[in-house]
Amino acid sequence: MHHLDGIIGKLTDAQYTHESQALPGSTIGKHVRHVLDHFSLLYANIARTAEPSDSQHPLGPVDYSHRERNPATESTVLGGQASIKQMISTSKLVRKQVIETPTFITIVDVMPGGAQASFLSTVDRELWFCIHHMVHHNAIIASLMFELGLDPPTEFAYAPSTIKLAHDHE
Repeated sequence: MHHLDGIIGKLTDAQYTHESQALPGSTIGKHVRHVLDHFSLLYANIARTAEPSDSQHPLGPVDYSHRERNPATESTVLGGQASIKQMISTSKLVRKQVIETPTFITIVDVMPGGAQASFLSTVDRELWFCIHHMVHHNAIIASLMFELGLDPPTEFAYAPSTIKLAHDHE
């Protein structure tokens, strides 16, 4: 998230909210907001209870298809940065809360065809999902930056494992 904060901090509001020609309706700001929505939804479900969870009594449900969207995050660079800073702060608190024992959580999502399905997961696994989801959207953000004639750092658009593999083969 720190890297994303630094990347968007170099943009103007016009660049941050510029609608893509390649991905109609898509803006850098909307991708930042989308990423943070996922973390926010997960964190809100964790914060709702101080009770330990187990596979019989999981937290949640977390429904990634029903996120509260924060329009301020996607509207201005400062709004995006403020939301990122808040999410970094919340992330530190959540990690302290769930690091001791596995915390089970129910995930709900819409499957192809529109059916809703529930899955048992853990908070750690869902944090991993949110991080990799962010990496995926960072790659899209990098593409949108190229469309604007900007040159994002190469490593911004790649997963840490891809970067490590590239460095190992140098």
